[in-house]
Amino acid sequence: MRKDLPKVYANPIEKNIRNNNDIYYGKNNDIRSNNNVNVYEKINQIFASIHHVYKSKVLIKTKNEDITSTIVGKSGNYLLTLNGEKINMLDIIDIERI
Repeated sequence: MRKDLPKVYANPIEKNIRNNNDIYYGKNNDIRSNNNVNVYEKINQIFASIHHVYKSKVLIKTKNEDITSTIVGKSGNYLLTLNGEKINMLDIIDIERI
């Protein structure tokens, strides 16, 4: 068995590399837009949970109020509750399973 490995050609870099000099740090003051992704992920986790068969009792914090309700599904941008209410997902700040 031959122990010599073939040589690998490495092209020489002749220009100045500055690919990490342009960095932008932005701060978004809108708290809801930062949590929007988390809210959608939390809703999907609730529906994908092994504990969710048909309905899940949740505490929903919206812009205006806190709602304790039983959700059964989602349609478009709305959560559907057992009472027949539709809760807009854009208004939800936080959601957690009770």
